[in-house]
Amino acid sequence: MPAFLAATLPLLLAATIDVPAGTDLAAALARARPGDVVRLAEGEYRGGIELPAGVRLEGAGAGRTRVVAPEGQDALTASRTSGAAEVAALSLEAAAPRCAVRISAGTLRARDLRAAGGGCGARVSGGALEGTDLALDGDVGLLVDGGEAELRGGHLHGTLAGVTVHGGTATLRHLAINGPSREAGLTVAGGAARLEGVVIRWPGPAGIAVARGGRVEGTAVVVAGVSEEEGIPGACVQVRRGSLALSASTLLRCGGAAVEASGGEVRLSSVDAAGGAAGGIVLLDGATAVLDGNLVTGHGPALTLAGGARATARMNRWWADPVFWVDCGSGARLVLGDGEGARAPCGGSP
Repeated sequence: MPAFLAATLPLLLAATIDVPAGTDLAAALARARPGDVVRLAEGEYRGGIELPAGVRLEGAGAGRTRVVAPEGQDALTASRTSGAAEVAALSLEAAAPRCAVRISAGTLRARDLRAAGGGCGARVSGGALEGTDLALDGDVGLLVDGGEAELRGGHLHGTLAGVTVHGGTATLRHLAINGPSREAGLTVAGGAARLEGVVIRWPGPAGIAVARGGRVEGTAVVVAGVSEEEGIPGACVQVRRGSLALSASTLLRCGGAAVEASGGEVRLSSVDAAGGAAGGIVLLDGATAVLDGNLVTGHGPALTLAGGARATARMNRWWADPVFWVDCGSGARLVLGDGEGARAPCGGSP
């Protein structure tokens, strides 16, 4: 058989399987073969779904077609080690402690999906989730502890955190993470997150929290409206021995500091940071920072260094009083480069 025919034959033989509401969805999926489309009508379907690789499952719309998992089950799982499955235009629901979507292998491509789980909206522990215009909700909206998740558009919310990354990689583009959450809008403790055009609104005690070797890189990120936790003002960004790099971003209405780092590494470039009650940028316990072309406003100090923290600053604007507070006796040091008009505390020596 010619190679081109072997490649196109599954498409030529593909079928569309229409499944009326209330009928056996599992049986329809069992009949489906790679290339088939399983089409769900408007209405409610009961049962958890194991989506076969190469099959597309689509509903009549995220607000019109609902798949509700029995207690103790996830609504949709993808665990095939090869091939990609697709799901679109429906709602998936699962009760606590389960997730609406769970991916452990293979690739799931999702579009125009509402996924609400008592445990999480979607969990990726292996394989890949490629999502467009998703609405994820749960104790955690999106949980990544392995594999890759790449989302574009949509809204994420979690009562604990909108997004949690414990391993693997999460790439988020042009979407919103909405609070309130008890922990943070985005928590990365291990693994990595890449953000582009992400808005984090009213997230709770932290907008972005990075810890235990986690890594966050973001551009055109907005964090706004961080609240208090047990009377302690929260920070728009918190780093605890992790790595953070933000560029062309905005931090505003921060309850405490705009950026607070205890250990770890921080790099800010062209960031507008409006500090709260704790000031602008606070670096503690050996944290290091490179600060280029930022605007820091609000309560002073604009920059605080203590516990041996070190920072290099170039071309920044410090619109706060006092500008710097550096605990020189702890070994903290600030080196001022081009475009800095103030005099560096402690002599600015490395």
